Amino acid sequence: MDERQWIRAIRRGEKQYLQDIIEKYYDDIFRFCAFWTGSREDAYDLAQETFLKFIRYVENYRSHSLKGYLLTIAMNLCRDHMTRNNRRRQYESSMEEMEEKGIAEETFAGREETPEEAALEAELSGRLMRELSRLPCEQREALLFHYLHDMKYREIARLTGVPAATVKSRVRQGMEKLRKSLKKEDFLDG
Repeated sequence: MDERQWIRAIRRGEKQYLQDIIEKYYDDIFRFCAFWTGSREDAYDLAQETFLKFIRYVENYRSHSLKGYLLTIAMNLCRDHMTRNNRRRQYESSMEEMEEKGIAEETFAGREETPEEAALEAELSGRLMRELSRLPCEQREALLFHYLHDMKYREIARLTGVPAATVKSRVRQGMEKLRKSLKKEDFLDG
């Protein structure tokens, strides 16, 4: 079954297909929320809330991309969460805690690696996440959508409600700022 068939079946009352949607997209939504908040606990709660909100409003779903729709819900919930919790201070302190606890690398789960590779990746991930946290919210969001979720500028524009040119500019400016700050730390060569 494809996503449209799942949605039609759910609207007919066949709620068992909700589990298929959750299984397919939970990891993406969780990682997105983890990058936004810097907290595994908050990411868990926000990912759950994303799917609860989707279930509650599945009748209103009209999007072409289910993943994009879920990311939009998650983005709005993360924005609200960060605003409520004094976004900047909360995020930076959470990133430092994640780095100290060695949690940062878990958001990049994937392949088997040696202990040396895991340690290097954890260090690099921590630095990258710290620098991402220092970017303006709009640039960080655009970078996460574009690079983490492999979304095109037009898709991001639809999700965020800004022109595609603005999204492209935010990605470019965010990458420039990341490059500069990472070069300062000798993270990048050149």
